[in-house]
Amino acid sequence: MARHLSRTITTRVLAGLWLLAWLSAPALAQPSFDLARLDAQFARARQAFNVPGLAVAIVKDGKVVFARGYGVRELGKAEPVDEHTIFGIASNTKAFTAALMAM
Repeated sequence: MARHLSRTITTRVLAGLWLLAWLSAPALAQPSFDLARLDAQFARARQAFNVPGLAVAIVKDGKVVFARGYGVRELGKAEPVDEHTIFGIASNTKAFTAALMAM
């Protein structure tokens, strides 16, 4: 049961990351992106995938152009997610690498 729940959460996180990348691509194509629009998109994605919190970093030309956290670190607790929050992602980096190669 716990393993199934872990896979469900992992699937939601990966799907959320794909959605976030897809949603942010048009905003980043412009020389300056609309921060309020990105904030709203990430907040909607967090709610759509029912996750307590997420952190986003966008790197362009080797420099971080956007880094922000949304939501809380743990459901029922008040500690917020920020750009320095560390998430355990196990071996999901393999899927991220494959996704980036496909993009």
